[in-house]
Amino acid sequence: YGAPYYRQREGQQQQGQQQQSSSSSLSSSLSGHPQDPASSTPQLMASLWYMVTEGTKMVRGDEFTVEFPNFASELTPSFLSRILGHLDSCKDVCDDFGVNTVLVPYARPNPYATEDDEPEVIGFTVKSYRNPDKMNEDGELQFEPDPFWDDVTDDDFAYIKAIGDKGEEVDAEGGNIVGELGVDESELPEMPTSAPEDEGEMIDLTKAWVNRIMSDMGICPFTNGPEMAGLPMGQVYYCVDRSDTYESIYARYWREVVRVEQSSEKDLSTTLLICPDFCIDNVEAYENFCNTLTAPLEVLDIEDLLQLVFFHPKWTFRDGGERSGVGAAANYARRSPWPMINILRTKQVRAAQRGIPTGLVYKQNEKTLGKVGTKRLETMLRLRDWSDVSDDEKVDRREMEALRVAKDLQTTGVVDEGDQSVVKDATPAANRVDRSQVEGADMVNVVQQALEKRLLSEGGPQRLNGAETSAAMMASDFLLERLDELLEELEELEQKRGEAEAAAAAPMAPPPGGARPPLPTGGPQMGWHMGS
Repeated sequence: YGAPYYRQREGQQQQGQQQQSSSSSLSSSLSGHPQDPASSTPQLMASLWYMVTEGTKMVRGDEFTVEFPNFASELTPSFLSRILGHLDSCKDVCDDFGVNTVLVPYARPNPYATEDDEPEVIGFTVKSYRNPDKMNEDGELQFEPDPFWDDVTDDDFAYIKAIGDKGEEVDAEGGNIVGELGVDESELPEMPTSAPEDEGEMIDLTKAWVNRIMSDMGICPFTNGPEMAGLPMGQVYYCVDRSDTYESIYARYWREVVRVEQSSEKDLSTTLLICPDFCIDNVEAYENFCNTLTAPLEVLDIEDLLQLVFFHPKWTFRDGGERSGVGAAANYARRSPWPMINILRTKQVRAAQRGIPTGLVYKQNEKTLGKVGTKRLETMLRLRDWSDVSDDEKVDRREMEALRVAKDLQTTGVVDEGDQSVVKDATPAANRVDRSQVEGADMVNVVQQALEKRLLSEGGPQRLNGAETSAAMMASDFLLERLDELLEELEELEQKRGEAEAAAAAPMAPPPGGARPPLPTGGPQMGWHMGS
């Protein structure tokens, strides 16, 4: 999947061949540069990141250019500004890109261009500035001797450990150290330091986690077992990438985005990209990386294609709610055996949000995971064994509101109005406002009040309750539908106006025989071009 450019290059590397400048999938331009057939933003990004990963293997003075003839019309100054801005944010987290490797637009040479002419960008060039003489065996930069740092030992950083120890408390009864999880960590198994070598085993463990935590415990309302999920139901695709560099993970991520773009919902509903060797010991760095993936969704105009959810063994919610805090059991809704990127289809996410407000799912997950407890959840995570979740702890999808509504959505495609209130569990109501209570109200005012409470409340932002969330979503849907209607009406009016103007501008055909009709009397004389 993705642009044939990197598929061809990978195939040549596997065969031990040198890079060719032309093939059935990668042709050459008159300038001799290879041409990539990418025709969408995800395909372009997949190919650009492959170029970057190739650039990290080059040395100073090396460069190569790829043209994108099928995408050249989209490479406007505005789009280039947005895409280069995204790449600049990626440089902030990458180790090589932006330091030793750069990617610049390539403009078609035009000997007749003047200073006022805009260059015609048709591709990109990757260049390397890496000096192999300044690299050690691990590919890291070597520096000149520094008397301030060369003699530093671990003891000189003891204060850092002291800062970390502030997060530990002593259990008053047993005198045991209580770590950041809020439990006696001496009773927990050791945290695994590596992933299985066999990718099949890794996928099986991930499926076991999805089955027990996401499906059996209902953490993801639209997941039914490890193989099927979504709205409508479709296949879950699992893939593993053992890379440990940012550049390589960026490249693999965009390849999987292309896979989603080119697959049907039935064949591929959602993707779990497993990255076991990437940032597994540094959740902060992983979050920074994740931010560079979510930020460009709107900027690159692909937010209507995909949405993202991230998982990590040490993930912590940071929205200020009661779920927050490293020791909260609710964090295990996002704590997986290894870092993973969940690629979702936006269409399915929006359909789910219309049926089940997000706040209801969060509240339900808090209750479900809280019953299991932090200690058990962390033990299962470290052992990578979730069999401790007994059948008695599996949730009944007909007894919990969010799961009941999700099941109805997946089977019928609609939400029964009778299921719009919480009556069978202790979860606060999130759907008690029915459509009749919202329709007829000032829709703009409903949305405005929700935004004011969420963003401008005294004492800081406040979360909407269930009824307010439902009302705001219904009002938003109503306004968007009405705006669409108004746009259609405006287009019809513009079309009629254009037809009228065209008819008025057309000369009147003379009657048979060529005689002109008599001029009208009783008013100003009119010529042949009469307005309608």
